Amino acid sequence: MAHKILIVEDNEMNRDMLSRRLTRKGYEVTIAEDGAIGLDRMRSDRPDLVLMDMGLP
Repeated sequence: MAHKILIVEDNEMNRDMLSRRLTRKGYEVTIAEDGAIGLDRMRSDRPDLVLMDMGLP
């Protein structure tokens, strides 16, 4: 079973690059564009790890 990682990042280029790298390593990746969406996905998807841009509101 692959570990689930949620990426919360507003910069599309950073989000896509990190998502591709983690997916190639075998992780199940979900993404969110902002903090509100990130909280919703965290509650619904129950990821093992959340990687978040600290500059998000």
